[in-house]
Amino acid sequence: MQWLTHLLRAMYAESLKVQRTLALWLCLIAPAVVVTLYVLQTIFGPQAKNVPEPSQAWQQFIVSCFALWAYLMLPLFVTLESALLAGLEHNERQWKHLLALPLPRSVHYVAKWLALQLLVLLAMCALIILIPLGGGVLAALQLGGVSGLPQFVPLLKFAGEIYLAASLMIALQCFIAIHWKSFTLAVSVGMSATVMGFLIGQSAKFGPFFPWTMAIQGLAKASPFTLVLCLSISGALLVTVFATWLFARREMD
Repeated sequence: MQWLTHLLRAMYAESLKVQRTLALWLCLIAPAVVVTLYVLQTIFGPQAKNVPEPSQAWQQFIVSCFALWAYLMLPLFVTLESALLAGLEHNERQWKHLLALPLPRSVHYVAKWLALQLLVLLAMCALIILIPLGGGVLAALQLGGVSGLPQFVPLLKFAGEIYLAASLMIALQCFIAIHWKSFTLAVSVGMSATVMGFLIGQSAKFGPFFPWTMAIQGLAKASPFTLVLCLSISGALLVTVFATWLFARREMD
């Protein structure tokens, strides 16, 4: 119980640190870029001769936005967010100050991991709100066959599946960003993994098991998504437990 009290205090401190920072603004900017890009593509791209039914048009719009988000934007978003969160302590050598406090060391790592999870969740919530708004713009312009209200069940389903399937990637990026103090290293690993995922994600054999492409598997009906979810969540827990144990025993320069 006392450990949870310390964790809540550390989480409150993290919430104060991210206020009015780029890390918080990215939760709105990144989803807005994804939805805006697809809306602009629909407006200025070639118009289909056969306009789909409104329900099918909404389904296509929702899936396309989530595919762009899960395949490209989410890995880059997690990479930058984890590096920014860790950089708050690395840049000013704040780890020495935090570790000198009369709190369990494990609290500081878990607080960072939870803060990253909450930022990703906040971005997913923003995406859930922005997709219907983007579809509303297309409906007002009478483009893409979109009209009426979206199908909220698939919208929430896709968002939840992508968030859970990204668990292992989030845990790995958090570990990399905190364990090594180099901002460049953390970002380079994430960017390289994203580029690798662009190729690996197209493989039915390896795509479901590469952490940076697990999130997109929920949109691929042929993939073993239940297995992907189990591997991602269990792998995230193992990585986080190991990273917390390692963090509690290392010396910060």
